[in-house]
Amino acid sequence: MHNIVYIEARKNYTRLVMTDRSAMVLITLKQWESILPESLFCRVHRGYIVNIERIISFDNKFIYLPGMNIAIGEQYKDELPSKVRIVASEAPKKEVLSDFEIC
Repeated sequence: MHNIVYIEARKNYTRLVMTDRSAMVLITLKQWESILPESLFCRVHRGYIVNIERIISFDNKFIYLPGMNIAIGEQYKDELPSKVRIVASEAPKKEVLSDFEIC
């Protein structure tokens, strides 16, 4: 399951996109939701489920995956931030006068 990047709805089928290939499967997104572990996958749009481990970043409108951006559906906006750990790096703060010699 770790090689799944995202799953896209295609009527009664879904397109299963993995790191090395893709396949059409006769199963709905609703069925995928009941099969996939909630800790690894998140429904982000009426037509998409994404692997949380494959998310590069996201904002209020899009999820950025390797080679793909997926719009976040209005009704799914609150679910994603609660499922991912947000890691931010900040540059160490430097004193303004540390580079100057005071006489």
